[in-house]
Amino acid sequence: MKIIKQFSPNEFVFDNLKDKKTREIILGEDNLKIEFNKIIDSQFLGGNIENKYDEYKDFLGLGIYSKAPCGGFINFYKIRSVKKTNYVIYSGINEVSNSHYVITIHMVLTF
Repeated sequence: MKIIKQFSPNEFVFDNLKDKKTREIILGEDNLKIEFNKIIDSQFLGGNIENKYDEYKDFLGLGIYSKAPCGGFINFYKIRSVKKTNYVIYSGINEVSNSHYVITIHMVLTF
C-alpha cells in the first residue's frame, strides 16, 4: 500500500444537501471521478473493500475505536481511475442529521 495524495483537513469536503453529486480528483495525468452517493451507500460496511478493512486501518495506524481525522466514521472506498488504475479513497463520513451527510476525503491510496 502507498499514499498517493493527502488532503488538508477541510480541503475536500462534500455535503450531500449542497454540493454536486460527483467531483474529480486529479492525480497527475490520471483522475478519479468520485460519486459520493456510492460512498454514502457503503458507510455501514466501512466501504467496499470487503475483507481488507482491518489491513487498511493497520497501515494507517488506526485502532479499533478510531474515527477519521474529521471525526466521522472511517470509510475505504475502492475506485477505478480514468486510466483504469485501482485506488482506494480514505474518507470520514458524518451523518449530520437524517439523510444529511458530510464526507471528508483524507487520502488516496494504492493497494
